[in-house]
Amino acid sequence: MKALEIAPLKDRKLAVLLVEKEYNEPFWIAEPPSTANSRMLYSLFKPSIAFTKILTNLIKKVAPDFATEELGMRSQTEFYQDNVLAQMFQKNGVPFFPVDIDGNAKMYLETIINKKRDLRDNVIKALTKLSKKTSKEVATEREYLVAYGQCLQAELYEQEQEANSSIRENWMVMGILDHAREIDDKKEIRSLHICSPEHTEGIRKLLESIDIQVETLRLSKKIVSTHAETPHSDELADLLESMQIQVKPVVRKASGDAPHLLFYLDTDAKASPFDICMAYDAGYNAVIPYENVTPQDGKRIVQDAIFSRGPKAVKHTSFFIGGKNAEKAEEVFEAVKDAMFPPFKTSIIIDPGGAYTTAAAMVAKVEAALPSQNLGDLKDKTCAVLGTGAVGQIAAVLLAKLGCNVMIASLNPKRTNGKEYAENLARFLASRYGVEVEGIFAPTGTEKLEILKKADVIFCAGTRGVRVIEKESFKDLRLVKVLVDINAIPPFGVEGIKLKDDMKEIARGIFGIGALTVGDLKHKLEKGILREARSNGNEVYNYNTALELARTLLRKELLPAKLTLTLSYPPDEQGSK
Repeated sequence: MKALEIAPLKDRKLAVLLVEKEYNEPFWIAEPPSTANSRMLYSLFKPSIAFTKILTNLIKKVAPDFATEELGMRSQTEFYQDNVLAQMFQKNGVPFFPVDIDGNAKMYLETIINKKRDLRDNVIKALTKLSKKTSKEVATEREYLVAYGQCLQAELYEQEQEANSSIRENWMVMGILDHAREIDDKKEIRSLHICSPEHTEGIRKLLESIDIQVETLRLSKKIVSTHAETPHSDELADLLESMQIQVKPVVRKASGDAPHLLFYLDTDAKASPFDICMAYDAGYNAVIPYENVTPQDGKRIVQDAIFSRGPKAVKHTSFFIGGKNAEKAEEVFEAVKDAMFPPFKTSIIIDPGGAYTTAAAMVAKVEAALPSQNLGDLKDKTCAVLGTGAVGQIAAVLLAKLGCNVMIASLNPKRTNGKEYAENLARFLASRYGVEVEGIFAPTGTEKLEILKKADVIFCAGTRGVRVIEKESFKDLRLVKVLVDINAIPPFGVEGIKLKDDMKEIARGIFGIGALTVGDLKHKLEKGILREARSNGNEVYNYNTALELARTLLRKELLPAKLTLTLSYPPDEQGSK
């Protein structure tokens, strides 16, 4: 069997004009349509007079080096002798070839599909026999057979769809390339491919993926008649005499959409590979990083980018502002936002060091988890945030906006002005974000325990690899219901919490949420924001947006492991195991 391999042409350029047929060329792997109506429709599966006339004019204008058409279910003899297109290309001196799936490959797929079809048919026969019986045992057997038959039918459908679409399209493209390689005396080759509408997009993408220049032409065809109503069969002659066929070629250039670009503006000395990888995974065609970005840099970069793309392509342009210093990132964000104006407005994401998505994931996770354990609403709770970095600050802001009573604590014993620092931080959050939180300096175990005793929920957002809460202190806690830790580097921030804990009871009445549980939601959240920014065009994505999307993700979250069951035949008393 011939190997299927699509390899680019070497040292030559190929341009392909895809000419879309007026119908889909009949094709099946193992079982042809059998209805009388389907057989009658075959008479319509031929090029119309309008199509051939347009194609004749096109050949004269384009002067292709060769042309191809999918073979479908025709034999080679039928393709050349009973095909008006073959005669037309021959008359115009253009080499014309059939391209389609290799015969041996088709036989191989046919064998696989027929085996699956035989199994399905046996199930249908068994169901027919059981339809006349009514006992309880027979009813159960019938249900299991139906489920098995449905699986077989779904697999059959998928296999037939794949064979008729992606597999055939790959073979067709390989055929086009093979015929192009047979032309030795040209550096630039031009060809026509006559294509079924259902394969146009797939073949276009395959050709473009190996840098082949592609244009697509289809016919817009309309019948004009003086008859006001649809004629009866005995009036067809009158219809033909009064009828005109209006045909208009419609050309579409190579992929119509501009690529999706993300400009990554990092205030740090080195751009974060984390966010760059996330952006590529979210589907951006290219991510362009900039480092040590200042507000002045941000304005210049934005305006150069949006003006170069124009009002239409700018919608496929996004800007991501990162860097570990949240205050610097916010300054760049304001400059980027101010640099845009209609119609040159597009999506902006700000997530300094991942802090906004991490904080939103922490808060959303606890908000959803408390009611699941009948522990009330987060908005009614006193919350302690241990750690004053960007994650801790934004977590405190989000909690305060929900209506929580919030304490944010600096734990660093090396701070000589710790009390002043904590109080200034509270004033800063009030002035910038309009929220009231209590800033506390708690460098010792005793001071830290006093905070823990007052809190219903504790968010541990301290330094990586530093233990913040010892398990020994659990015995002194009366109000605490939930502990959240985002430290994934040992020793973890909270002793007793494991990375994947998800509201696991780590002490009597105390539930833990681990770093990987928060991190998994944060990962989905950032990717979701990147995808939305790519498609929406002119939105701003910050910590508020992140919280809303995190809530949406949690509402949609399905846990397959908890929903999975296995049914056995004959079933046990519960019907599952």
